[in-house]
Amino acid sequence: MGTKRIGLARVQALIENLKRELAMGSTTFTSLAVKKNVVVLDEATYAPTVAESGTIFVFDGTACTVTLPQATAGVEYTFTCNDTCHANSIITTLGPVGLAGALICTTAALNNTNLAAGFSIIDSWVTSIDTFTLNGSTQGGLLGTQVTFTAVSPTMWNVSGIKVGSGTLVTSAS
Repeated sequence: MGTKRIGLARVQALIENLKRELAMGSTTFTSLAVKKNVVVLDEATYAPTVAESGTIFVFDGTACTVTLPQATAGVEYTFTCNDTCHANSIITTLGPVGLAGALICTTAALNNTNLAAGFSIIDSWVTSIDTFTLNGSTQGGLLGTQVTFTAVSPTMWNVSGIKVGSGTLVTSAS
């Protein structure tokens, strides 16, 4: 091998000209572990950002109003309760954006010893709705509640999940 040297400027130019794109094509990942971000909603208001898409938001029993950002297709948030919502936990949209979807709803008393006493219903609504409320009883919000909001267009959030309540259940949509 020779002892030919090249200058720093030439090395930098060669590095900068390298393609920095990684073609993944039909790559398959195995043993990929991804941890989702978790945010406890312990303030009176919260406004998640698009960058927080994929986050799990936890109502901790504190009254909290969450205002979703402008719907951008593909943005998704999951809301769950780690305690009974003793006060209203409200999720609302920003601007003229609607909520549409359906939830499986059940009472917390539904178990092996009183199956006849419990019931399950479907809570569904159309896009003219812009507010979703969990109140810790008839509108759901007991431990086990988990609801996902997915933006499917600039004017609509799709809502799906399981709502656990008590008493005679009523809709969470308004």
